[in-house]
Amino acid sequence: MVAKEFELAFLCFLSSCAVAENSHYFEIDNKLFACLSTTNIKQSNEGVIPVLHFDLKIHKPIAECGCKSALGLYTVSAQMDGYRSYIIGGKIGLAESGHRYIPLSAEGALINKKRLVVGLACAQPD
Repeated sequence: MVAKEFELAFLCFLSSCAVAENSHYFEIDNKLFACLSTTNIKQSNEGVIPVLHFDLKIHKPIAECGCKSALGLYTVSAQMDGYRSYIIGGKIGLAESGHRYIPLSAEGALINKKRLVVGLACAQPD
């Protein structure tokens, strides 16, 4: 129960990450918060592709958080009127700390002026 309360407090802290120039903001739903954290979260565009870049800090191997692979799963959804609309997702390496880039959508219009939820979780092993 304490872990859930900590997770909620952690999510509330991270959900204040704003990106004013695109009129939307990010909430990071980090299911692996006991093993890793994200900082310096920013959005930019690589051509027409909106990209989220951030620093990833590994505190302990993600196997200790229940993952069966060194790969994590990220998802990007738009929070809309009580439901989440899936936009894009994929795998991301979580074996070591470092700077990461993930696409937020295939085109900027899909996320413009939307509240985005970026999820980090265990990926299924291949």
